[in-house]
Amino acid sequence: MSQPHIQGSIGPRGVAVAELLLKCLAAHGIERLWFCSGSELVPIQEAAVRLRLRGEATPDIAPVTHEHVAIAAAMGETMVSGRPAAVVAHADLGPLNFGAELHTALRGGYPLLLISGYPATNPERRTSQAFWNQQRWDQGAIFRQYTKWDYKLAAHEEAGTVIARALQVALTPPQGPVYLAIPAEVLAQNHVLGGVVTAHELGVAQHGGGDAEAVSLLARRLLDAKRPLLITERVGRDPSAVAELAALAEEFGVAVRTTRYRMSLPTDHPAQLGAYDVSTADVVIVLDHHVPWIPAHTSPPPDAHIAVVGVDPIAAEIPLHEFRAHQRLFAAAKPFLRALREELNRLASPADRERAQARWESLRRAARVAAQAQARKRQEARNLPYLTPAGLSACVDEVLAPTDILIDELGDTAELVRRELPGTLFMNGGSSLGWATSAAVGASLASGGAPVVCLTGDGGYLFGVPQAALWAQRRYDAPVLTVIANNGGYRTGTSHVDDYFPDGEARRVGDYTGGRFDPNPDHAREAEACGALGFTVRTPAELMDALRRGRIAVTEERRSVVIDALLPDHLGRLPTQSTAEQPSLARR
Repeated sequence: MSQPHIQGSIGPRGVAVAELLLKCLAAHGIERLWFCSGSELVPIQEAAVRLRLRGEATPDIAPVTHEHVAIAAAMGETMVSGRPAAVVAHADLGPLNFGAELHTALRGGYPLLLISGYPATNPERRTSQAFWNQQRWDQGAIFRQYTKWDYKLAAHEEAGTVIARALQVALTPPQGPVYLAIPAEVLAQNHVLGGVVTAHELGVAQHGGGDAEAVSLLARRLLDAKRPLLITERVGRDPSAVAELAALAEEFGVAVRTTRYRMSLPTDHPAQLGAYDVSTADVVIVLDHHVPWIPAHTSPPPDAHIAVVGVDPIAAEIPLHEFRAHQRLFAAAKPFLRALREELNRLASPADRERAQARWESLRRAARVAAQAQARKRQEARNLPYLTPAGLSACVDEVLAPTDILIDELGDTAELVRRELPGTLFMNGGSSLGWATSAAVGASLASGGAPVVCLTGDGGYLFGVPQAALWAQRRYDAPVLTVIANNGGYRTGTSHVDDYFPDGEARRVGDYTGGRFDPNPDHAREAEACGALGFTVRTPAELMDALRRGRIAVTEERRSVVIDALLPDHLGRLPTQSTAEQPSLARR
């Protein structure tokens, strides 16, 4: 006869660990915890109320209706604030809903603390079938390829030290996301070991300006160069580094090419507007950029001197990285640029300075020609009776104020939508779409309410869970002016088909099934159902009217705006309408 199972009691539920978690987040300057509800996360909610009633520091609990929106909003917050951000989600299910934004968090270098519960395993606490369904052998495996660190907190550990370690890793360059799983029983403990610990108590490593001998060698190469070129993606992560880059370019005649990841140099700066192609450069500095050119399309000349500089100059996070270089330096952008300028000034002879001035004048001449060409392109696109990517960009460029924040998820606005101030341009840094409309929420909050304009395609807009994103914009008084470049489908399933098979049957018969959205969703009416102002536009004039009205709605009425801008596809066809009649400017 079997003996009865004797079970010891785990004791009453408490909030000691949950309170310490919130205190630790507050100690790191984290103002809100993006929160996606789950049964094991209840102690966090109770702990936040208790701390607030006692007058103790705690992040606001920021509920969100979808995890994709939560993690993207957290990225938008940290990219503007410069501080880490935190997200919590339910067991294994919530993290799975993060989806492709885990890729963005890693590739974009966002210092996020991603937290989830782990289902109860103690018999007293297994009060639902879900606790069996949600248990996995290694929940951290969901995150491991897309985080710098993952850990599962145990009852016997000092929770404050574990949290500090997580944020120490997230904040150490190259920055990135980390993951912490907290079992249900641990989160509900009524006692906790240790107290608040911060990452700065553990120590966050920083890079300096690079090896002095290597910097001196590079300075000499620059002074002797005829066509030096600096290529960067991430200088603008530190807004104060932008001025250092501009000074280097102007003083020593260095051309600069940047991406839209951040505003690393003003769009109309002569060093950028007049920059030459990498295929003609004789000295190339790659600064914080893992893919500075596409070798299948172009590369530096074989005899060009190439120096790769950054917080990860070997692109260690990319399994195969075949770019050649003569120098690789560990350095942070701002101290490196300052050290390089100082060494250039120390080494430069009068003849060196004369050559540098000649290079600078050449860049200014090229920039004037390029500026005139772009002005013509803007005007020509504005005069067309239908919208094009260039026309959309020209209209947005005219309406944007210098201090507006632009969240850009389009790939073809680079030349025409200008940004001049550091901290006013953001792209996600990865390959996933759907980030922009929710990153805009976090950016708005972190900026203190600056106007935010979001550019995205129709595919990206749909990926971004628009109902949940619009709900968050309304919930947090973070109105966003979103412009959808709507060509009725995915490039990957339309124009790329033609690129791969230019003489193929799909092109011959015009069948792009798998790449077209037919019928096309009515994004304006969907936005209105979510409390936003919606417009559907087909011409540059209609877009300008909608942008002007939308800017008033966002800045004065505190109401989100969605402008569905219909563009022809690669065959010149407009998106198929989902309703019999579609007015040009939307209904209230």
